[in-house]
Amino acid sequence: MTMPSPMRVPADRPDGELEPETVLPCQLGDALFDTARLQPEKRLQLAVLQDAVLTLHRCVGNDGSRARRLVAEVDAWFASDATDWPFAFVSICHTLNLDPAYVRTGLPRWRARLEAEADRRLPFRRDQNGTRHQVRLYDTELKRTA
Repeated sequence: MTMPSPMRVPADRPDGELEPETVLPCQLGDALFDTARLQPEKRLQLAVLQDAVLTLHRCVGNDGSRARRLVAEVDAWFASDATDWPFAFVSICHTLNLDPAYVRTGLPRWRARLEAEADRRLPFRRDQNGTRHQVRLYDTELKRTA
């Protein structure tokens, strides 16, 4: 994702002289997922997207009926093209400046990798502290052997 250049060549100046465009301070250095700067609505949408990804991570390769149902729900949510709801996949992608087609393209590859690694899973924990929402993975097997 590239930001447009703050300098442009005006159409009425054939000599190519550059003049600055107006750039708002919030546009400078604004990271995609810097949750400290995101509005509360965007943070909530990001949390919904993270929950869907974590559900796939947790349930893919699991044989339980609940896990299969959750994976089916998440798959249907990712496949939906609905934009009439603020927490629809496409709406969240547009709000967070993500390309829904690009995310959907990467999901099958990531899911295949998850299914291949289904025998070795890392437990996860969500930490939520004020303006932060982080997902941390811990390898308990490595800690036990150390």
